Amino acid sequence: MGAAIRHFTAIGPGDQVFTVNIERDFRYDPYRDFLVCAHCGWSPSLLTTRRIDAMAWEHLADAHDASRGRAGQENESFRRARWVVLPLCAVLVVALLVFLRS
Repeated sequence: MGAAIRHFTAIGPGDQVFTVNIERDFRYDPYRDFLVCAHCGWSPSLLTTRRIDAMAWEHLADAHDASRGRAGQENESFRRARWVVLPLCAVLVVALLVFLRS
């Protein structure tokens, strides 16, 4: 569907690692996030008030019996982009304020 922006992993029977990804589709405005299981293709309708992360953990526990070693991790490229874009925006806002004052 889109780029994986966050991963939920848990360990199931036989020490197998299961993963559910949050994928973002950038074609929509505002961007839409989808849950996709990397193992069984599960992708629920997100027309719900339930939290996405709770749905991911519930799927891992119920469908794959994976409840040990739970870990959530953000995609590294999105984390790096946030550390670059936020300071850059702050500098631009300060420069704009200085320009408007003079």
